[in-house]
Amino acid sequence: MKKTLLYAALLGVLAAAAPFTVLLLPAGTPSAGDTPQATPAPTVEVPALTPPPLAASPATDADAAAALTLYDDAVGQTLTVPVEEFLLGAAACELPPDWPDDAILAQMVASHSYALSLGEEPMEGNSALCAGWTDAQVLRARWGDAYGENYARLEALAREVSGALLCYDGAPAAACYHSISAGHTEASQNVWLTALPYLQGVDSPWDKTVSDYEVSITYSAEQMASLLQGLGLTPGEDPAQWFGEVQWDEAGYVDTMEVCGTAFRGTTLRSALSLRSASFTVDYRDDAFTLTTRGYGHGVGLSQFGAKAMAEGGADWREILTYYFPGCQITE
Repeated sequence: MKKTLLYAALLGVLAAAAPFTVLLLPAGTPSAGDTPQATPAPTVEVPALTPPPLAASPATDADAAAALTLYDDAVGQTLTVPVEEFLLGAAACELPPDWPDDAILAQMVASHSYALSLGEEPMEGNSALCAGWTDAQVLRARWGDAYGENYARLEALAREVSGALLCYDGAPAAACYHSISAGHTEASQNVWLTALPYLQGVDSPWDKTVSDYEVSITYSAEQMASLLQGLGLTPGEDPAQWFGEVQWDEAGYVDTMEVCGTAFRGTTLRSALSLRSASFTVDYRDDAFTLTTRGYGHGVGLSQFGAKAMAEGGADWREILTYYFPGCQITE
């Protein structure tokens, strides 16, 4: 019991930086109200900088077959969605419909487990923007002539895993996910300040082969000065001196970086500088800053592109999930 309560403490923290943003509650509960889609990578997640109040302990007897209650900000309504419909809509928002079956199945089970792990902690999203979950009407517009084929395929996959959950210590796991890691997934405490034993990071070498694993953006010195002022800093006259010493964590993400004489966490700088990842370098020359990121997303939990590569290599969805979440078990 003590273990369950300890592990549950992170759930409220994770909710503030959720991998999807639709209110997810077990059916019957009163409402409290970094994905690839057609393109290779999902929307950048904004990391939580401070933890919100802790969530209640998740139930250890979660009903995998129960419908989910979603608060949809697009229509301002609370919806009750059958589990298979939720799995289909969640996967459609996260991954292209032509990805390998087992990558999609792993995503479905991760989304479902994460949803149930939140207990009564509310999350809000927007189905019209495909933020975490969407409905058939949005998918029909998005997929056009391919709607029938895509919907039928995902519907069959959802049916296959509708009763499956990823669990730790008898409770649904907070199976968060991201698009591309920096080559090793991140530990939860480095992003959300609280540690979970199954979110301590694993090697994900496949991510380094993704075409946009490494991406650079450029800011003029004037633009960078404005961004740093947003952090409460007053940059000096020499831009070459604005960025200083860097401390890296074991997964290859910036732990802290000195900016204008003050040390900032990498997650804070990622948000402030609108970066794809907290694994980044800064180079100044010719009155401009080039920031090069590795990976895409917060880096914790399941790497979606890693899952794709594992599936293409013959791994099934169970192997993918237990690899990225060590110590967890699949219940079906």
